[in-house]
Amino acid sequence: MISGAKYDVLWSPVHTDKFILWGSDITLYEVAPLKDIEKKSTCVKISPSSGATVLASQSAGGVRCVDFSWISGLADPLLALGHTNGQVSLTSLGQNTEQNDLVGKEFLPRYPRLCNSVSWSPTEPGLLAAALDKHRSDHCILLWDVHRGAPATAAGSESSSTPPEAARPLAEMGLSETAHSVSWTHASNRTLIASMNQRSIKIFDLRDLSNKAVTVATTRACYGAAADPLCPWQLASRGDSAVCVWDLRRPERALLTLPQPRPVAKILWCPTRRNLLLSLLRDSSSLRLHDIQQAHSAGRSGDDDEDELSSSPSAVEAVAPTSQTAAPGVVERALAPPAAQPLAGAAWHPAGPRVLAVALNGTLSECVVRERVVARFWPGGVAVGGAGGALRLHPAPRDPAAAMRRRAPQYGLQPELWQNAELAEDEALGTLWHFLSLSRSLVEDGCIRSTDNKHPGVLTVVAGEGGGYRSECVPSLFPDLPHRRVTIYRSAERTRALQLCGWGWGWEQAAAGVERAEAGGQPARAALLAAAHLRLRTALDVLGRASDPAVRVAALAFAGLGEERLWRETVSTAAAALPEPYLRALLHFLAATAPAAAAPAPPAAMDAVLVSLLHSSSVLQLRMILSDYPSEDKSVLMLGTYVKPYTQKNETEMRLEDRVAFACMYLCDTRLQQYLRGLGAALADPPALSGLLLTAPVACCSLYLRGLGAALADPPALSGLLLTGMSPAGVSLIQRWVDATGDVQSAALLAARCLPPAARRADPARHWLAEYRSLLESWKLWYPRCALDTFARAGDDPAAPDQLGGKRQVCVACSYCGKSVAAPPAHARPRPSVARLPPPTANMKQISSCPHCRKPLPRCGVCSLHVGTAAGGAGGAGAHFAGWFTWCVACRHTGHATHLMEWFKTHTECPVSSCTCRCSTLDPPDRP
Repeated sequence: MISGAKYDVLWSPVHTDKFILWGSDITLYEVAPLKDIEKKSTCVKISPSSGATVLASQSAGGVRCVDFSWISGLADPLLALGHTNGQVSLTSLGQNTEQNDLVGKEFLPRYPRLCNSVSWSPTEPGLLAAALDKHRSDHCILLWDVHRGAPATAAGSESSSTPPEAARPLAEMGLSETAHSVSWTHASNRTLIASMNQRSIKIFDLRDLSNKAVTVATTRACYGAAADPLCPWQLASRGDSAVCVWDLRRPERALLTLPQPRPVAKILWCPTRRNLLLSLLRDSSSLRLHDIQQAHSAGRSGDDDEDELSSSPSAVEAVAPTSQTAAPGVVERALAPPAAQPLAGAAWHPAGPRVLAVALNGTLSECVVRERVVARFWPGGVAVGGAGGALRLHPAPRDPAAAMRRRAPQYGLQPELWQNAELAEDEALGTLWHFLSLSRSLVEDGCIRSTDNKHPGVLTVVAGEGGGYRSECVPSLFPDLPHRRVTIYRSAERTRALQLCGWGWGWEQAAAGVERAEAGGQPARAALLAAAHLRLRTALDVLGRASDPAVRVAALAFAGLGEERLWRETVSTAAAALPEPYLRALLHFLAATAPAAAAPAPPAAMDAVLVSLLHSSSVLQLRMILSDYPSEDKSVLMLGTYVKPYTQKNETEMRLEDRVAFACMYLCDTRLQQYLRGLGAALADPPALSGLLLTAPVACCSLYLRGLGAALADPPALSGLLLTGMSPAGVSLIQRWVDATGDVQSAALLAARCLPPAARRADPARHWLAEYRSLLESWKLWYPRCALDTFARAGDDPAAPDQLGGKRQVCVACSYCGKSVAAPPAHARPRPSVARLPPPTANMKQISSCPHCRKPLPRCGVCSLHVGTAAGGAGGAGAHFAGWFTWCVACRHTGHATHLMEWFKTHTECPVSSCTCRCSTLDPPDRP
């Protein structure tokens, strides 16, 4: 740097509250909080909370470079000044110079020339290196020990006279060369790095001054070479348009090359954080920060571990605009001081993540660089590292991993499907396990015919292919209200659907459901279930026993059921104020029933009954309004009336099984088919609610179904499996559940327990199983992992690929030929044209020799007979357990499973007489 042309700043590595600003003058500043120095007129504000006061100043005439000494114990900082004539002088700007005998010392080269750089050793503070311009008869790098000898008496001019013996350099390097800069490594004693000759970086090992070893790295980006203070083998250098990072152990080529849009004026390593490099571009108003923490991880993006680089209100962080692309794994950010002016220099604070910058006009400002914040998910939430190395754990508000880990030992592995509902810790999952258990029992009992799917849904039972059945239309009366009439539809398909919904057909089966709902604290649902089966008195009794006063009061409206239009209009208006969706539905249902003297209600009226059950608009009031409009306008009015309840999400709190069961009782065949098919399509591909505005001429039932489908699609509802069962559409529903909740555990267990083998081997079930296997292995839950594999492979062909995509690799191998000792199936056995050996023992009940090489199998340690399996059994799987291969993994002695179990009931040692292995004690205890 030419004196007077620019400014630069430098922090003292020993006195961490002092720095110098130098250009035409060298000024020493001391930093303190503003509250302590606000009365001092010489204060320079460098941040909102701190300021710098001037301690001393002197002229910098003829000074070309400056460096702070690492010598501790001095009252004031000690500086080394490199001059334009090559002289290096020691000075101190403090007021206690007389107490420092090093102040005033001067070190002269043999021939005067420019001193380009001076550097104090951080490991041996008395060593001082200087980089000089080229001279044909002298070296360009000189090393002095400042504690030896007395100061020189003259500045020295162009002369060939030899300096005093006491001031002779300890070492000289680079004869007839040019050194642009020198710097020391922080971890290795006497390792000096020099930028030389505009084309190379030289690393000098000065531990043995008589035999100085040197390593050379050739590069055009050789300027400002400096070692990382926190990494002993890493250094950086700069060029016209790049920053390079090198490995001292292999300097043949740069580890990283970071292209820059403009020439680089200065580079500095962060002294407190690894792998963070600061660079200043020429005529730039911001500093560039290069985080190379993940640069050596192949195939990773630099955005994986982004720094949270921010500053106090005195600094602004922004992504630096550049057309260059950073190296993989490098995060580059810009740190801009508040003064939007080109910067002349910058310096890291030696004890904290702060950068002091100086503009071309001499303005000082301090920027705070927050430590890198790395967020990683863990089973309990999110782990955030940073803030001085502290690790902060933020628990997730909803942590699926913790719930999965807690229930993994037993969840999904119970013998009966309904037993898993108690371990699910989720109402939707518990209901689903109960439904799957019910559907399987109905299939096994022959109530529902299903060959390929043991868990069919309502769509399969009622809206199957063709749907060629006709329901019986039965006009019915309320036993407690003989003057009220409803129309109920009956058929074998509807009965099966009601069984899947848990309602059952007839009051004898429904009464148990009413008792369960009331015992479960759902009196409104119990009342609706009773009323749907025409038991109004039972519904009123249930409401009268409710603990909620509002529910008991609601029974008054049902008890006063009448035929007057005024009563119906009043009920329709007050329905929205009822606290329970089941109460609102019950009120609409009773209000929509027809008088007994009237003609039987047509199917369209029963359709209106279902609609009234599922949203809060009054169907009777709607009928009255529609009667005043021409027929061509009814569909438009119906559209506007039905869209509004969906946007308000009314009555979606009711269970899907209750809505479907009600439809199976009170919708005619055509409307029921439309309802179920439309609802199934909406679950598979939910339409946008705004699309209803384009369908004004369609029937009201179709509009209702589309709106209901949109409501069910957000959020994903596992209750939709009631319609689809464990079909491909049901698998899609489970995948949406996994995407929304992350519960791959339930998805894998559902696939293992309920999907057919072919569906388990296909995506996404195969992916669920593989992911959950990995989780169980990471948690070291071997028994649940084994049970999962047992369920997942039930019904599989032994020769078929497993869920991981390959054939099973576990088998008992012959110790002679290495092939499986299980006899291949009869149809798979090769039939050579000329048989040189006797044919395989295909007709034998047990194989006692290898079916491939005919060598005898090992003998049982108890009965001394050859161990074997039933003929045709694949790896023992086809044999009874008594004849399975069993052996000790320690002593390798084998036996029949039943013999060894009987032996170890009374013994602990191996049954082989010459073996002392205590085989039974090596097994882990049985799981609880």
